[in-house]
Amino acid sequence: MPENQEQLQKLFVGGDLSGIQNFLYNISSKRAAVSLKGRSYYLSELMSKASEEVRSVALAAGASSAETETIYSSGGKFYIITENTPQVKQAITEWAKKFKRKLWEDHFGLLAFNFAFTPFNETPDGKVNTIKGDSEKCGELWRIVNAEFAKQKNRKFEDIIRADFDGHFCPIPIGDSPKVCAITGVESEKCVEYKYCPPNEKEPVTMLVLPSVKEQIEEGEKLNRQDEGKSFEEYAGDTYLGVLRMDVDGLGKRFITGFKSIEKYKVFSKRLVDFFENEVKQIRKNKSEFYNFTNIIYAGGDDLFIVGRWDIIIDFAKRIHDEVESRFKEDGITISGGITIMKPKFPIAKAAEQAGEAEDEAKHFKMGDTEKNAIHFLGTTISWNEYDYVCCKKEEFVDLINNHNMSKSILHKVMLYNFIAQRNEELQKQGKPQDFSYLWHAPYYLTRFADKKPQEIMDFVRNLRDKELTGDKRKLQLVALAARWAELTIREKKNENEPL
Repeated sequence: MPENQEQLQKLFVGGDLSGIQNFLYNISSKRAAVSLKGRSYYLSELMSKASEEVRSVALAAGASSAETETIYSSGGKFYIITENTPQVKQAITEWAKKFKRKLWEDHFGLLAFNFAFTPFNETPDGKVNTIKGDSEKCGELWRIVNAEFAKQKNRKFEDIIRADFDGHFCPIPIGDSPKVCAITGVESEKCVEYKYCPPNEKEPVTMLVLPSVKEQIEEGEKLNRQDEGKSFEEYAGDTYLGVLRMDVDGLGKRFITGFKSIEKYKVFSKRLVDFFENEVKQIRKNKSEFYNFTNIIYAGGDDLFIVGRWDIIIDFAKRIHDEVESRFKEDGITISGGITIMKPKFPIAKAAEQAGEAEDEAKHFKMGDTEKNAIHFLGTTISWNEYDYVCCKKEEFVDLINNHNMSKSILHKVMLYNFIAQRNEELQKQGKPQDFSYLWHAPYYLTRFADKKPQEIMDFVRNLRDKELTGDKRKLQLVALAARWAELTIREKKNENEPL
């Protein structure tokens, strides 16, 4: 163990932007599509430029270009390796103070920046030597820096507030007509006018927005023009809109425990960044349904946010999972996600929040030996291993109802029996009597339903009765999800030319 930091020749530098989710979705419905697109791009460019600035500042302070490199920059984070000298540490510390100040002035506390570094040496066999001693894995560097990030998140803007306490906590006089940003709701004298033409309107409308918001909208409009300039309603295609949020399971733990050298980490992170920033877009372009009916709002680091027609969004989520499983199987990487479905004019900020809650449900999924690696949609969480079964059952329901005149009433009955079974779990927790009537009502109903029906309907229903729904609450839950999915699909096929 070295006696002091000067014996450690390298410096591991980390930057972390917090508040990204609130920043992305803190918008009104006005210009929501282009605002989100522009904000996503703005965040990506913000951290990309920040990492380049840190690297430039280190070089200007005397660090060797051969010893200074960005090893990761995506998803609101960056990690850089440079030389450990007093001049470099002082220079990047001063840069971080200025960057935090600018974020405060531009975004009024919506975004915060956490910045930390730790000196180290790396041995030829991949071990690292830090001020805390030797470590078998380079993940110790991430552990030290991320622990400092966590501390700073509990003391957001401390330096800024201390520097001007009265300015932040004393009453601020306002004029007769205070300026309020129409997108974020932030009150500021810095607001500027922005003109736009609402859908189906001939005359432009003027609204007040923050300068940074105007920049984001203009960038979003440019990106939207490249992406055919559709609104959320147009992506929905006269049906429901789906909002998808996904991210990699346990990536932080993977960084801390999973790599034997910095070089191996660099190779993995490059593949991960390339997948989310480039390959996801390519997947969208390669399939016309994805390209015509989905819009990638954000994809970077290890997570993504996509909107589009509800049924296409479900397919897109499955395709992304399959690609992750194929490309990162040897790395032990899985991905979970949540989908919420609503009418296109539903407030996008609320929809994003609900999709985040759905994603959290998937992140907390546990069944047997399976943890996470799941998708939550239509009110139910399933593992990706169960997805094909549910999808197959959905297709059977749709085919028999649309092409063989099977009554849709079976869908509602299956969903009702599942509702009773799920409610029983809550009643049991509350110590109240449970309702087990569905255990005999279901087979009786299905027997009657199958009677004198065409062979294909009879076979399908009897299989449900004998193998799918008898005594297995999980199978009942999966079939009920398939029934709900089929119900929406049939409704849309029937009214595909009619708006909701």
